[in-house]
Amino acid sequence: MMTEPTTILASETHTMDSEHTGRTYRITVSLPLGYAKSPDESWPFNNTPAQWPVVYVLDGNWYAGMITDMIRPTAWCGRTTDAIVVGIGYPQDQDPIAAFRESFTRRDFDLTPIRDEAVEKSMTQSHQRPVPNGDAGNFLKFIQNEVIPFIEKNYRADPSKRILLGHSYGGLFALFAMFESPELFDTLVIGSPTLSYGDRFTFQQEEAFAKAHKTLPAKVYLFAAELEEAMDDTTLTDTLRMAAILQGRHYEDFSLVKHVFLDQNHCEVAAPGFQWGLKSALQR
Repeated sequence: MMTEPTTILASETHTMDSEHTGRTYRITVSLPLGYAKSPDESWPFNNTPAQWPVVYVLDGNWYAGMITDMIRPTAWCGRTTDAIVVGIGYPQDQDPIAAFRESFTRRDFDLTPIRDEAVEKSMTQSHQRPVPNGDAGNFLKFIQNEVIPFIEKNYRADPSKRILLGHSYGGLFALFAMFESPELFDTLVIGSPTLSYGDRFTFQQEEAFAKAHKTLPAKVYLFAAELEEAMDDTTLTDTLRMAAILQGRHYEDFSLVKHVFLDQNHCEVAAPGFQWGLKSALQR
């Protein structure tokens, strides 16, 4: 029996060296199955658009494949559309444990908004390697000035339908990006953001944003898990607090849906949360 590596249909991988971060990234692009359809194609590839929504997936090593295979069959019944899926991740070793360690520790630098020395010390000790944090500003510039222009130049991407997905530190970064560049993404699907990070920096960021802005042009799907509220984990409480603050600001051009998933923990909630968020973001 012949064995060959498994790949995601209609997908390709790019390696990008960032001018803003000075680091190398693995960018995966998965195209809608009807992306290159013939004019007389039948269901479910009829009535495909000239340009497609783009879903930018943080922690792409872990979630890009799942998101691609979540979007495609969901769209077949017509209530949502297919999309280009862009996974933003890291070059990975063939050894699965080494690949996990690399993505798990590198994300600390890219997804966190400020340096937290206590977290840095703990992660360095735990993984026996330097684990710096606090470079989200440069990572956002990488996405805004390098990744998005590359995608919109080389693929039939709709600039008005950019969607950002992030969970945990990815959710923390998504909120950071929304307040730093509120017009960059049309929709943000934000799961279990680590809002305790950096002495709850994101609450301070939102407060500063609110003092200077009355408009926040974004649609947000914000979710967390019932079972996250355990021991010293305040993820659920912090997420609900952020939702209440955002709703109470009455920002113009802003909408928010919040969802608490029952009988789910921090790791389990990413999949159902992304699925519900994408259903909202990609509805026809």
